[in-house]
Amino acid sequence: MQQIVTLPKPVIAAVAGVATAAGCQLIASCDLAIATDKATFCTPGVNIGLFCSTPMAALTRNVSRKQVMEMLLTGKSSDASTAKEFGLINRIVPSEYLDTAVMKYAAVIASKSPLTLKIDKEVFYRQADFRWKTPTTITPT
Repeated sequence: MQQIVTLPKPVIAAVAGVATAAGCQLIASCDLAIATDKATFCTPGVNIGLFCSTPMAALTRNVSRKQVMEMLLTGKSSDASTAKEFGLINRIVPSEYLDTAVMKYAAVIASKSPLTLKIDKEVFYRQADFRWKTPTTITPT
């Protein structure tokens, strides 16, 4: 999943069906995500006595904490509208237009400078993962 983030080119997820656990992790790891109006999303581990800790890592980088906790603690399936509201996907399209929509985004992105895209993506993820550090206290000698 980390390789998706470090690829120099943007990666678009096309979601046509059910995305559970690692499927949600994969979508959260992609740069953009387009889903059909029939797609569903779920982290169901809690339903069988497990915690979806690996998908949780990618989800918490893309979805607000409250929504991620809702997904993880309830194990409920969410529709595409909820996934978009949560910030997991960018767009919802009718099933018959999924490939067309993905190719449209890909064409727009491909028309841009590859070097600019590489730099933009790298800088975006670097700053998104930045953690403020507590300054070191300097004691006088």
